Amino acid sequence: CGRPILEGYIAALEGLWHPECFVCRECFAPFVGGSFFEDGGHPYCERHFHARRGSLCRGCGEPIAGRCVTAMAQRFHPEHFVCAFCLQPLSKGTFQEQEGKPYCQPCFLRLFG
Repeated sequence: CGRPILEGYIAALEGLWHPECFVCRECFAPFVGGSFFEDGGHPYCERHFHARRGSLCRGCGEPIAGRCVTAMAQRFHPEHFVCAFCLQPLSKGTFQEQEGKPYCQPCFLRLFG
């Protein structure tokens, strides 16, 4: 913010911050428990850090920290990569895409024949 720090500060990312200024660069939320993510020298909450890195699950919208499935230029938690019609997991890796949605082979044939 450019204002002088007269009392109480947070030392992070090679600088000093007013407590009210050390917030997520996207949503301006404070960091509960002091945990934050850094990208490009700026602090981010977990959701916005993963959004910037393209690692939010397309199925649930939550950050992906472990294993993921990459399909249709999107990332999914393995349990959220499901057929758009029957909602069964597409764990075998075979699916058909229609209008940006994944379908298992039986549902795809039934719907789009």
